[in-house]
Amino acid sequence: MKDLLFLIIALALVGIFVQLRFSIAVSIFLIAIITSFFKDLNIIRIFQLMLQTLSHLDTINMILVIIIVTYLGELLKTSGLLSDITEDFKKILSPKAFLPIFSLVVGLLPMPGGALVSAPMVDEGAMDVEINSDEKALLNFWFRHVWEPISPLYPEFLLGVSILRTTIFKIISIQWPISVGMFFSGIIFIVPFIKNGKKQKNRTDLYTALDILKNLSPIILIFAFLMIFKKYPSFVSMLFGLVYLIILRKVPFKTLKLSFKYKKILEYTFLIYAIFFLREIVTSTNFAQSIFIELQSLKTPTYLILFILPFSIGFLAGISSASIGIAYPLLMPLLKVGNSLIPSNILIAYFGVWTALLFTPMHLCLSLSVDYFKTEFKRVYRLMLKPFLFLLTITISWALFLKFKP
Repeated sequence: MKDLLFLIIALALVGIFVQLRFSIAVSIFLIAIITSFFKDLNIIRIFQLMLQTLSHLDTINMILVIIIVTYLGELLKTSGLLSDITEDFKKILSPKAFLPIFSLVVGLLPMPGGALVSAPMVDEGAMDVEINSDEKALLNFWFRHVWEPISPLYPEFLLGVSILRTTIFKIISIQWPISVGMFFSGIIFIVPFIKNGKKQKNRTDLYTALDILKNLSPIILIFAFLMIFKKYPSFVSMLFGLVYLIILRKVPFKTLKLSFKYKKILEYTFLIYAIFFLREIVTSTNFAQSIFIELQSLKTPTYLILFILPFSIGFLAGISSASIGIAYPLLMPLLKVGNSLIPSNILIAYFGVWTALLFTPMHLCLSLSVDYFKTEFKRVYRLMLKPFLFLLTITISWALFLKFKP
């Protein structure tokens, strides 16, 4: 029972630290240290795990990605390209259409730190409409994650397919209502935040279309490179996009220097490190296995085990690949019988992953959105409640259908 009890305490501590206005990076780092002491790790072992975290290629890649993407976001503003992009979209669409589109498009590919790419676009595009910082943060975060449950471009999606030894189509056929629910709940509950937004009365012509293509070309190039150079670390594609933007806009050295926000970059770098350090603690101490055993010993209902285990790992790690990679193998007897999948159980387990990602401050996209728009988690959570309940209703309905269908 001690690991399960500690999990509850750890989740409460996250809320307390955030309420005390600790930075999210400091909060996560403190949770990692507290967890390591709880799991009886000595100081030497903790320092070893700290260094081990820094030595992982995915940690290094993510830190480099965040540095480049943060710099890219600043250059998009200071070079004037962001203003040009939003002006182009204002000519052909209303803000109720193009603001969600910015996040939807960036969310098409698993771009680490992608919330920092769409956030400046949302912020700039919302200049002439009534929408507050809490609402912008939620809009940027919510629409950015519509595709992940059904997109084979996301490594975590393919990880689930691989662990379950099934097909991409089969997982899509199980998880598609989550994506559909995300999209329509966003349209119903989040898009109405955008008020007094009207489309400019401009005629759309070939010149406008070409201008849009040109202005979006740095982002399109990053997407293309991520697709072409899948075997290379993603920071390489980001770097190509950054260099291309500098050349395209002929950015002077003075602007390049002023756009490099050292303080912001250091804050984001520490946030990345803290998240990966916590993940290292969770995986190295077999924390998830202990929780699974304790849940079983309490004779917890199957559907609660299916939800709680992926949720708890996802909430602490903030990364869906960690939640799927750790929880799914443990849950395999509940997800699959022989060669036959149990679709309703898979959906419940994945929704545990998804619920954690929507609410955990450890989720990089949520933390970055909250930080960028200078808001607070509790205010974003309050706005998220209605779309989440809508999504929950759709997911439960689909799970029941999968369980009892003829």
